[in-house]
Amino acid sequence: MATDIAQVNIAELIVEKLRDGFGDLKAVPSKMPAMDRMGETTWYDPGSAARAPFQSMRVQVIRDVEIRNFYDRSQLDLSDSFIITVMPDPSVPLPLYAADVDVHKGKYVHIITDLIPLSQDPAYRQKYDAPVARLRQKYQDLPGLIDHITDDVHKIYPALREFETFNSSGRIFGNVPVAESARIISLLTDYAGLFSSFVKESRACDVLGREAIQKEAADTLRRFMMMMARFDFSEDMPNVPKRTA
Repeated sequence: MATDIAQVNIAELIVEKLRDGFGDLKAVPSKMPAMDRMGETTWYDPGSAARAPFQSMRVQVIRDVEIRNFYDRSQLDLSDSFIITVMPDPSVPLPLYAADVDVHKGKYVHIITDLIPLSQDPAYRQKYDAPVARLRQKYQDLPGLIDHITDDVHKIYPALREFETFNSSGRIFGNVPVAESARIISLLTDYAGLFSSFVKESRACDVLGREAIQKEAADTLRRFMMMMARFDFSEDMPNVPKRTA
């Protein structure tokens, strides 16, 4: 029987993968109430038995929301939106995990997911960027993925120009037909699973303990958050309160 992605709780699947990596997550009150006015949002901190620290994990689910169609901007599609981010702690500078998934029901799934590296150090890149690039190759033939973001796409999503300065070598961006639901789910869980594998190995990774990398990671996170604070992410949802970072 074919998988219907509209019936899948994507956030739940991803959180379980992340929980497998960290081992212990603790739900906590909202850290940014202004961001959490739409849908259902859950924040997590590391539990006492977590394998690695992180600053925050945010999981937002917005169901039955109208989102602009990528191909016809005048058209609004009934959609479900899932936004999951893990902000690392610079003391253990793992990549920043991000997944932004909009299920345009009966049409396509808009996907942005990445494990954003926090350092340019060659050893760090070999450890935390090269595997993401290899994983991207597994899905190279998935219909709707966009390898090169053109000026036309930048006109739709102006923020992407600055986002691209943070991308890994395996960032996923595109609009995949819902007929590919099974592979979409595989892709999303594979990316979350790769991140979790990094978490599981983090205590034994000497690269993460290098002071220069930790300092660079702190600066990268600061610049990333400053960028996020400048952008309005609700333009594609014209009939809901503003979604800002």
